[in-house]
Amino acid sequence: MKNHFLKYTGIVLLVAITAISCRKDAFEGDETLESGTTHFKVLEGREIKLFFTPFTETKAKVHLFSIRRDAASSADLQQSATIKIEQNAGIITKYNTDHGDSFEELPSSVYTFGGDAGYVKTATGYNVSFAPGVFSQNFKLNINGSNWVDLSKKYALAFRVTDWGGIKKTVATSDTIMVLLSIKNKYDGVYDVSGSMVDVVSPTLSHFSIFVNSAANTFTTPPYQLELRTISPTKCAAYDNYFFGGYFTPITSGTTYSNYGSFSAIFEFDPATDKVIGVTNYYGQPASNTRSARLDPTGTVNAYDASTKTMTVKYNMIQPSSVPTAPSVRTTWNEVWKYLKERQ
Repeated sequence: MKNHFLKYTGIVLLVAITAISCRKDAFEGDETLESGTTHFKVLEGREIKLFFTPFTETKAKVHLFSIRRDAASSADLQQSATIKIEQNAGIITKYNTDHGDSFEELPSSVYTFGGDAGYVKTATGYNVSFAPGVFSQNFKLNINGSNWVDLSKKYALAFRVTDWGGIKKTVATSDTIMVLLSIKNKYDGVYDVSGSMVDVVSPTLSHFSIFVNSAANTFTTPPYQLELRTISPTKCAAYDNYFFGGYFTPITSGTTYSNYGSFSAIFEFDPATDKVIGVTNYYGQPASNTRSARLDPTGTVNAYDASTKTMTVKYNMIQPSSVPTAPSVRTTWNEVWKYLKERQ
């Protein structure tokens, strides 16, 4: 077991903001408190997170970000200016390294440009032209859902401003712009997970919520949390973003903790009834250690309640190498997942 299982990540809540109106009195200062000087800024900040429900149509003119000119005077607003931005996949690579994430650059087959006319495509990115009187240029895409084939993939577009056109940027404005895009079905989210666990091979093992709520837990704050991460319109993979950090199934015995190797549940739902209709192992059916997953047929609920955003489910880990007699059930979970918040 590694020494650093715990994953603490500060999450910055980033909201995509639509274009706003021009400053009505051009001679008054704005929120930068730097009246008298014309500035450029990116309204949404350096990182923008956009989430979509699964779709197959083309979403037209999806707003990603807006570059805004805050003119100190009417005369400044009547000046022409051109900003140069490069599209830079290296920013995505660095983001993944810094955050332990797996974003890929959005494939060109998924989108076409649908933004303002001031954006002119170049060999390396875009020139953003501000004609006299223009204070804002909005970057928008037409996104083709039918070409977003693997819904488990998370995409990004990253840009670096290489030339601000001789105009200062605000102090809070970065040279980089990072847009993160991912898909969420209606079951996606962060959940409070409670219930029971029985392992017939190692009976001292028990449900991880017992450890989380015990005095032995000096690492995290209850309740025990797992995420459901969308991997298709009807499937979510359980992800531990709370303790170990990864596709793990934590377990406990007394005051100690560990996880099942090569085992993590994927839940499949019937969106018409919200029934849980299948459970499989993220690492394969079976994984290399013979572990697979199934929905326990004795479960009396096995469903998601949309009114309370609660999933009640009973499922098994199958392991013939440890339990040779069919159906080779080693571990059974009987759980209640209560929705806590949106996954960031």
